[in-house]
Amino acid sequence: QTYLSAPRLPILVPALVPGLVIVFALCVYPLTLAILASVEGETGVTFERYIAFLTDRASYAPLLRTIGLALATTVVSVVISIPIAYAARTSRWLGTVLRLLVALPLAVPVLIAGYALTLFFSTNGLFNNVLVRVLGILEDPLIISYTWGGLVLACVWRFFPYTGLLVISAITALERNLENAAASAGANPLQTFFRVTLPVIAPAALTGGVLTFVNTFGTFSIPLIMGGSRSSEVLSVIAYRKIAGQFDWPAASTIVVVMAIVQIATLVVLRSAIERWAGRR
Repeated sequence: QTYLSAPRLPILVPALVPGLVIVFALCVYPLTLAILASVEGETGVTFERYIAFLTDRASYAPLLRTIGLALATTVVSVVISIPIAYAARTSRWLGTVLRLLVALPLAVPVLIAGYALTLFFSTNGLFNNVLVRVLGILEDPLIISYTWGGLVLACVWRFFPYTGLLVISAITALERNLENAAASAGANPLQTFFRVTLPVIAPAALTGGVLTFVNTFGTFSIPLIMGGSRSSEVLSVIAYRKIAGQFDWPAASTIVVVMAIVQIATLVVLRSAIERWAGRR
């Protein structure tokens, strides 16, 4: 009987170098520049910008709005991914079609997606024309574009695939014998889902939720185009306006660092939750 041994360090290091270089160039280096710019003062290092950001009540609304947008998008994505995943496992061809449809938004650039969704959901757009003029369901068009609900809807469409694809794979790979055994023991479909299916797919759903949260939290183009005067005031748009309108790079860097801290904290908390959930199984 043979066993696969772990790669030795001399072999492992060269294999890790390209990935470490990419992480440093795309993550560590830009974030380091942002940190240095945010603490740069006339006489040396200063934390006045962070103190001003944290003590200014005007900063709380954009921060909470950004977190709320990311959380709402994540929750909606997880909820709608489950019935889609159940439908995907009914047959192979339907599963293939649903996977393609779910992954389709990833092929559309974010800027184009924001602009297209704004036109699609506008008062004279295709969505309202079908409801009002074709089907006659509504008398007046719905106001979706440039609203908070429209912004959440656009973010769900764009960032849902990160959750949907993982949940579809998890439910498709789930052994139906487990569900059949629970049903044989007297569990109804709802009890089977919460006691058997959900614990199995939870790591995939949480992982996909993390990806959806992080991408929504840092999105820029969709809030800038799809959001209204207030709903577009998320941290990424404010940082852009600090640079484009005021040329205030230190203030923009402070906002970027705060966003990075929130995202990293979210990743750490949810990762520990995934590990605890997996450990209890």
